Amino acid sequence: MTQARLALEHPAPELQAPTHGLDWAIRAAIWVALVALFAQQLGEPLNGPAAFPLLLFAVFAGGFLLASVAPVARALRHAAQVEPVGLSLAPLIVLAPFILYAQMNGALEATDLLTSGILLYLPSAIAIINTPRFQRGDLLLGLITVAAPLVLPLTRNETIDPSDAALRAGAFLIPLALLALTSREQKRNLNFLFVCAVLSIWYAVEFEAFPDFPLFLMEGAGYFQVALLPVFLFLLAVSGQFQGIGLSFRPTARGVSIVASNLILLAVVSVPVGLFSGFLVPAFAAPAPLEAGISLLTGFVFVALPEEILFRGTIFRYLEQTLRLPQASAIVVSSVIFGLAHLNNPPEIGWYFVLATVAGIFYARTYIATRNVATSAAVHALVNWLWALAFSGALR
Repeated sequence: MTQARLALEHPAPELQAPTHGLDWAIRAAIWVALVALFAQQLGEPLNGPAAFPLLLFAVFAGGFLLASVAPVARALRHAAQVEPVGLSLAPLIVLAPFILYAQMNGALEATDLLTSGILLYLPSAIAIINTPRFQRGDLLLGLITVAAPLVLPLTRNETIDPSDAALRAGAFLIPLALLALTSREQKRNLNFLFVCAVLSIWYAVEFEAFPDFPLFLMEGAGYFQVALLPVFLFLLAVSGQFQGIGLSFRPTARGVSIVASNLILLAVVSVPVGLFSGFLVPAFAAPAPLEAGISLLTGFVFVALPEEILFRGTIFRYLEQTLRLPQASAIVVSSVIFGLAHLNNPPEIGWYFVLATVAGIFYARTYIATRNVATSAAVHALVNWLWALAFSGALR
């Protein structure tokens, strides 16, 4: 019996008790720390206009941590089966505070509101009506949903350079490549609309399809970047794809040892390659302990954890369990996709791709060993954090 099947039939201890009391306590501590950090960064008395973004951030951060609990996902899945139309509209709730916040700052545009609504509604609608077997009628729905975040930014009269246009075209071809490269047997369990829903949300973030509306004072954490975290978990839940991701914050000795061993092995492999290529240049920085801790926490929650839920918890698991690829092939393919996702991060995108792909392999090894995306996210966050402290380049 393969290691993958053993992991599925006998889940790792980290996966068996995601709602353990300690797990809840850690979630609450993370939420309090994030809210306190945001309040401190506002640098204003917490009343009037300053209180509103703090409230929004607290709600979405809490929603992200709460929506990652298995019982909540099961309840959402049941509700989607009973009332699919109502649940497909649920992500539009995100627009209500956006409208208020935008009006307070005098920056609400009708075009932004319309495009944001489309980008929120389409993925949730097709995720709910998704069926495992591919049907011809799914093709048009899926492609429209994938194309939306790639072309709707053009309504804001944004200019797109040739390299960006090539990346968008390549991104659009992914669902078509999936159809072309899968067998008839695989198409019986393809979950094509689910794949298109995930791609749409991913592309909306990757290609900055939502309006740039700052909420958080950290790079890449505006209003929609924060709001889309619980929305993505919502899509996984209503489509019945949440089970198996395994998101538990409860630490175990086994989990810590797996994180440490993969972090060390990744450093042994990637640091010499990075130094040899010139991509990594030693440039040690020694921030204050509090600043370093804040950087690690925010990197874990806003960068590493969402990316691990996407690339390991969703894409790798889809390749392994839905398409039934051999585990080694699923690791390589998902890691290459992870590397390709970094092609829009200049400079030295070639070496960025290589090192990100290598990192993806070790993140996948961590996930396979624990079936818990929190552990692979821990390796991911530590890599980003240590790279930023020790070198002038960083894998993100």
